[in-house]
Amino acid sequence: MKSCTGFQFLLCLVLGFLPRFGVAQPSESLDFVEGRYFEVVGTDNRSVSFVNTLGEHIVELCASYLQVGSHEFPQRIFVALRPEEHVEFDGDYQINTRARGQVSLDFRWESALNLETVCRALTEAYIVRYANFNYGPEASERIRYWVMSALGSQSYLSLRPAQQGQYIQEARQAGLLKITSLLSLEWGVGREGELSPRQGYWVLYAMRQRGILRSDIGALLDRAVAGQDVSDALEVAIQPTDVDQQPSTLDIWWQRQMVQYLSQDTEYYESLDASRVWIAELANFDTYRASGGDLKTLMGLWEQRDNQSLRAILTARREIIALRLERVNPAYFNSAQSLGALYETALESYRRFEFIHAFTTYLSDWEDTKRLHDMTDELLDAPLSE
Repeated sequence: MKSCTGFQFLLCLVLGFLPRFGVAQPSESLDFVEGRYFEVVGTDNRSVSFVNTLGEHIVELCASYLQVGSHEFPQRIFVALRPEEHVEFDGDYQINTRARGQVSLDFRWESALNLETVCRALTEAYIVRYANFNYGPEASERIRYWVMSALGSQSYLSLRPAQQGQYIQEARQAGLLKITSLLSLEWGVGREGELSPRQGYWVLYAMRQRGILRSDIGALLDRAVAGQDVSDALEVAIQPTDVDQQPSTLDIWWQRQMVQYLSQDTEYYESLDASRVWIAELANFDTYRASGGDLKTLMGLWEQRDNQSLRAILTARREIIALRLERVNPAYFNSAQSLGALYETALESYRRFEFIHAFTTYLSDWEDTKRLHDMTDELLDAPLSE
């Protein structure tokens, strides 16, 4: 294989997988796309292109959380979109690991396959590759179930946020595991049982709603990918910051939060476009400048933080964000939260480095979410399968 270069390598790779994929019939010429993280082969060009683009979107989402390890894998993940007559496994998809960390993902590619399943499979294959690359060749056997479930669900809801209503209804009807049981469950055990693949999403959701920093959430997710039980660390993270409030055990916190979250209206979240416009308006100071205010950019908030007119505006906007945060589209939650934190820092902090950190966090969240939003629009316009 080392002697293959460029097109020769591509041809060798496709031919090498043909016995497993099944020889294409005259009407089933194979199409192949080589992306940054995935190599996708199938008999329908639109499906192949769609899966590659969707995979890139999912990698961006996973990488935005998993920042401890490296994402620079030496081999791409091979994805085969198999027609029914070339499927030799049960279920909608199958993930296999091979020598030198190689990972392959095979789909039963048919019209009944839904977008959520495709998102989940691509997420799982990517995390298996990430785990084995960063934490050892057998690390994928120790991955915790909740982190696979959380990131797989989040990748789907980033494209279909309105479907969170279905998650709420399912959790109401079937219930959720105790948090300690959920955090200790390994991926292999969980997927062999009858546990809903959506259960772990609520751990991620609860951490975000608690206001835990994205970097700290990412560190917990990474530890779960490495096979660690994060119960103790999460219990520390959810303790109240106000010294007057009573500390809580992890189980009590989880029970209270789930009662609250699962009682909410299922028609709760705004559209991506509405949340984007809302946040952009709250970060816009054109009216303030038109009335004589001296503020060129958001970075200028620090120098102008003693201006009483500006402080009144920031205070009002901070309160508006707090009131509406629960309704913002999940994809824009971090952006809204970090904008509110930026305004609070400008109002309350006396340390410039804290303001700079808040500013860069908001800017990063905002740009990342806009990019994902634009990619989402492209993905939703693409067909899943003919």
